[in-house]
Amino acid sequence: MKWKFIIVLVICCFRISVMAQSSSMDTVHINTVDIIAPRLKHFTQTEKIVKLDTTILQNYDSKDLGSVLEKISLVTVSSNGSFGALSNASVRGASAASTSVNWNGIPVNSLTTGSADLSLIGAGSFDNVEIVYGAVSSLYGSGTMGGAIELSNTPNWKDESLVGVQSEVGSFSNYKTKLYGKYSNNLISYSAQAFFQYGTNDFKYTDKYDFDSPIERLTNNENRVYGTIHDLHLKLNKHYLDMGAWYQAKRKNIPGIMGIGTPKSKQQQRDSSLKVYLGWKTLAGKFRIEAKTAYLFDYLKYTDDYVSVIQSRRVLNDANVRYYLNSKFSMDVNAKYSWLKGETNNYEKEENESRVTLATKYSPDFGTFIVTIGKEWNSEVNPPEMYSFSSLFHVLPNVLNFRAKAGTHYRRPTFNDRYWMPGGNVNLKSEEGWNAEIGLSLLSVASKFGNFTSDISLYQSKNKNSIGWRPDGGHWSSINTGKMISRGLEMELNHTLNVAKDVVRTVVKYAYNDAYNNDKESDDYKQTLAYRPHHITKVLSDFIHKNWNAGVVATFRAHTKNWEEQKVDGNFLLDVNAGYRFKTDFAKIKLSGRVENLLDISYELVKYYPMPGRAYYLGVNVIF
Repeated sequence: MKWKFIIVLVICCFRISVMAQSSSMDTVHINTVDIIAPRLKHFTQTEKIVKLDTTILQNYDSKDLGSVLEKISLVTVSSNGSFGALSNASVRGASAASTSVNWNGIPVNSLTTGSADLSLIGAGSFDNVEIVYGAVSSLYGSGTMGGAIELSNTPNWKDESLVGVQSEVGSFSNYKTKLYGKYSNNLISYSAQAFFQYGTNDFKYTDKYDFDSPIERLTNNENRVYGTIHDLHLKLNKHYLDMGAWYQAKRKNIPGIMGIGTPKSKQQQRDSSLKVYLGWKTLAGKFRIEAKTAYLFDYLKYTDDYVSVIQSRRVLNDANVRYYLNSKFSMDVNAKYSWLKGETNNYEKEENESRVTLATKYSPDFGTFIVTIGKEWNSEVNPPEMYSFSSLFHVLPNVLNFRAKAGTHYRRPTFNDRYWMPGGNVNLKSEEGWNAEIGLSLLSVASKFGNFTSDISLYQSKNKNSIGWRPDGGHWSSINTGKMISRGLEMELNHTLNVAKDVVRTVVKYAYNDAYNNDKESDDYKQTLAYRPHHITKVLSDFIHKNWNAGVVATFRAHTKNWEEQKVDGNFLLDVNAGYRFKTDFAKIKLSGRVENLLDISYELVKYYPMPGRAYYLGVNVIF
């Protein structure tokens, strides 16, 4: 029945587009942006997508992506302590394994755990960081109930070349240095960077779980990161070649947790990863053809009283054909094949996975309508078919848009979910469910008080056979926890005020989420899921005067609980930053500084793991 419904929608869109076009049309004039734009971008124009401000990313270049998302987005981040500690993202109440992180369209979530450790991703390493709220599973595949985070370095076809060096020093013996360069003309676009970072992170904190709440200093918390990222794009007539490589390594000492007595630990974790890809695309008449292959290797070694090694290898292959019936209607077929292998101390498994996705897009003058159908096949599990319908109406052109969508989602159990010993469960069922959203966007309203834009979204997701790791005696076990519901709203207001040559920009963001267990047979029926705050508020304000800029970032996060039903207090945090830019005969120079946690608040994001107090950072960026 689901397939019949989708087929009818596709046929209807096709008929409308045929009637809209001239019967004598022989040539389709396709914008160059459509040729270059990846498939995911082409078919997410009806989604709520928030691009992180480039200035903010540059101001927090030394931080990992998890730290920045926690400050400036409506994403909920869980972090086991300060910089370099395990950091996961939850979007719209979904688990971290249901938030897909993609680098130039390539999923980089861990094959073994299902989630992406955002502490391994530098905030300033990419030109574009976008959050796709409620991303469509029929486009992305397994694990996008909450949404997706897109990372990319875009090509520049202008004649340009530069070399730069960026360095920052901060509290708790933190420092980072990055060397980067770019070269481009109308045939080639190349960017490269190499970075190194070190920090002892030996901050003081109040241990409220110990007698008399003593002041402790965190030990065994050193963090060392180094890596390099390269992006190469070639344009040969109507052929485009894309190549990328990303290598990174991290060595992190893991401190003890808060509690009675002085925290002691000898734990250490080493991570390394290599990601490479090669892509090609071209335009042949009314067809856009694309192919991509990628290889991903991830390695983790955990050392305590024992040694645990986890590594995975993936080969991902993707082929795509898009047909433009006219300038307003396109049809798309995508096929993927993946070879997956996970190796740990207690299992070694291989899987083969394939997927086919059909999509149509119709964009008349009054809006955009997209239908997608997806089906995956896996050698070990049997994923369901997926489908979605999304729309965007121009209620008032260039002023007010209305969007609505509905679709299904799923997430297959990860390698660790099924095979890790002890605790794995080979009989786990895949998560399945549906989600829906409506939204309203005010694109631009100008007044004597400045320019305003805003967005509001209402959403709901239902999931059955939810997968989670829960305490079970002396260890944790992977189980199907039953049904869950996540519903909520998101609001964002942007204001820009120009006074003479000065600019004041302010953004206010608010999110309400209620994610709870909806299994009537469960002891936790109607209970809010762990680490899902009901309320999140962010306020960002920047003042720009000639070559000067100053900003404030304020965040509020409501209290949550952990999986043992223990309360984790909410927090209010305040950051301030400033910068100054100037030119010399040989270089452009930017000086920057910021104070994080200005009020020196003691807080936790994950129970028993302290976060840093007030911290100071000074940086310089020189472009030759």
